[in-house]
Amino acid sequence: MTLKLIENLQKLGFTVNEAKIYASLVCLKQAKASEIAENAGVPRPKIYGTLRGMERKGYVRIIEGEPTLFCCIQPEVLILRLRADFMLFLNETASELNSLLPVNREFASGNFYREQIKA
Repeated sequence: MTLKLIENLQKLGFTVNEAKIYASLVCLKQAKASEIAENAGVPRPKIYGTLRGMERKGYVRIIEGEPTLFCCIQPEVLILRLRADFMLFLNETASELNSLLPVNREFASGNFYREQIKA
């Protein structure tokens, strides 16, 4: 697991611990919470809460049993889900921003903004 991967997952909305756990689970396939904590370098007191949160987000599946095991969704599925969510948020944001535009929908020229920035 590389620092760049962890940073990229964070840019996609993961917390640092979620990113470490997800990357570890990709390698481990499925594991107990203690194994994930050790492999990911996440403190044991935080592992169960983070795993449960990741399950709610749909990043992780919990396999109940003795012991309880955890596995991640496939990376391809994760990327497709994140892409779909991003496009939805982007479209919603564009729609909301467009609804704020004045009726005539004209903006000041680009020069106006450059002059304001220089001031």
